[in-house]
Amino acid sequence: MVLTVWACVALSCSSSPDREVRGPLANRVTDLHEQGQRSLKNGDASRAKSVFEKARRLAASLDDLPGVIQALNGLGMVAIEEGVPTQAVARHRQALELAERTGNAGSVLQSIGHLGAALHQAGQWEEAMSYYQRGLEVARKIADREAEAILLNNVGLLEQQHGNDLAAERSFQQALDINRGLGARQAEVANLVNLGLLSESRGRLEQARQYLEQALVLDKLSENRSGIAADLATLSRLAERQGQAEAALDYGKRAYHSHKALGLSDRARTELARAIGLAKALGLREEAARLQAEFDAEEQRPARAK
Repeated sequence: MVLTVWACVALSCSSSPDREVRGPLANRVTDLHEQGQRSLKNGDASRAKSVFEKARRLAASLDDLPGVIQALNGLGMVAIEEGVPTQAVARHRQALELAERTGNAGSVLQSIGHLGAALHQAGQWEEAMSYYQRGLEVARKIADREAEAILLNNVGLLEQQHGNDLAAERSFQQALDINRGLGARQAEVANLVNLGLLSESRGRLEQARQYLEQALVLDKLSENRSGIAADLATLSRLAERQGQAEAALDYGKRAYHSHKALGLSDRARTELARAIGLAKALGLREEAARLQAEFDAEEQRPARAK
């Protein structure tokens, strides 16, 4: 399932007119935040942590509360990437306390969203839900539709984890409707994937496949390569469950090539092994032999990524 959070917090991640009235050191705080976000996006959590910590210290020296909030939320995001959600919770709580002191609704909202997501990943579901609901109230009050969609998506995940499938589906669909209206393509993909996996868990395999096929189209339009690989793998599994072995084989081979191109060797081997099994089940001996030879060659190569 796809949990969504804000990529940017407290201050804009892009250049804005505010830069013209802020001093060079305050602008440096924003620059550092942008660097940290890029490092996180590129999978370099260590670099992001160092940059966000620099931003926090510089912002504190300027008594720049928005900058400190920004850095604390960034450090919380790093903690999530490092697999330490309890540390993330502590960082986001600090950020929220400061945001409430500033009285800035947007800053409060984003800190609430991050804290809810961290609590969610820490397994503190009841408290996470309380923050999601609080965030929804603020988002609707200030008409922040993007934030509302993020929170609805995450509420849907919590509802599903509590076995409330109908409530989960309703939340995912509401988030999807908002994101389609906003043209927020990647957020829409997250909603579609969650709806697809929920449908699969309820035994609605054709509906699940339709959602995932829509997600694949959007990921291809956005050139989201990791998303494409994941979509193809899921679609292969769904088609196999539907008894559509030929479609499953086609998706499986494409998933293999996508993962291989990304250097995800272990995942590529997993998809290739499934494709071999499907080819054998279909009686495609030559195809199975060709894929087996490729699998044997892959086994001789060291894994580059997990």
